[in-house]
Amino acid sequence: MIPRPRRPRFGNLDGRQIPPDKWVRRLVRWRLGPRDQPLFDDLTNAPAAPWPGATAHMAGAPEGTRVTWLGHATNYVEHGAHALITDPTFGPLAFRKQRLAPAPVAIGDIPRLDGILVSHNHFDHCDLVSIRGLRARFPDAPIVVPQGLADWMRTKVGAPVVELPWWETLTIGPFRVHATPAQHWSTRAGIDICQSHWMGVLMETPTHGVFFAGDTGFGPHFEAIAKRLKVDVALLPVGAYAPRWFMRDQHMNPEDAVAAAQILEAHLLPVHWGTYGLADEPHDEPPRWTQALALEAALPHTLLSPGGAWTESASVGTWRHE
Repeated sequence: MIPRPRRPRFGNLDGRQIPPDKWVRRLVRWRLGPRDQPLFDDLTNAPAAPWPGATAHMAGAPEGTRVTWLGHATNYVEHGAHALITDPTFGPLAFRKQRLAPAPVAIGDIPRLDGILVSHNHFDHCDLVSIRGLRARFPDAPIVVPQGLADWMRTKVGAPVVELPWWETLTIGPFRVHATPAQHWSTRAGIDICQSHWMGVLMETPTHGVFFAGDTGFGPHFEAIAKRLKVDVALLPVGAYAPRWFMRDQHMNPEDAVAAAQILEAHLLPVHWGTYGLADEPHDEPPRWTQALALEAALPHTLLSPGGAWTESASVGTWRHE
């Protein structure tokens, strides 16, 4: 007998229900129905090529704060000799979901790690193979998870695991990690919908507030975050947005990301594109569209290739359209 799903335990800031009622029917309609046409007909499906200098660049500790994008939602945030990583995924996901391009570095190339931040339990953000690999290399680095996910993570990976509810703060080395709201949902098995929470994180260093939005749609949480926390750099998702009738509430598109960065008054670093085939848009549509909108809005932004890195003074491995 298949157990019946439990009532959702966690929700969104504005009470929006994701996934909506009859979401399985909507999923089947998307997967089996006619596909949306891309927004720009001249775009190709080429994924982002990794920047080949990533491993050597990461080996040296930065003087201040440095952000390296490793593809999808995996970001390596350093301050001096200390580092955090968000939503690590280094290979294929469950159900044989392959990377479109190899990871720019291997787990064995990560030089230092003080904490692993997991935004929620979806397979493309909570990859147990990658998390276990990092835990084996850095056994003392805590895994920081949203509310309701700690017991499951301890069972799957082992301690130390720290649960961080929205708006609470944890100190890890020079970082103050603030859990923030996101507009999303959670499930691991289809019957555990919204039994654990989802979150973004602000990684506050002595010099910068680096905000990782996690998986999120556009919503009032960005204004709430801007009122409470100072964001200098915003790692915002710009991919997996098509078709909009299915993805709108749970995944931002480039228009949403630019609007969110403006609300946060932050330098935009687009993430969550070109790594896995998760939605209907061409793989290089998100960076091209984001760049066009950011330039039009005069919004400070940096588009990185996987393995590329941002610092306030300079960036390396930036994305260029061929």
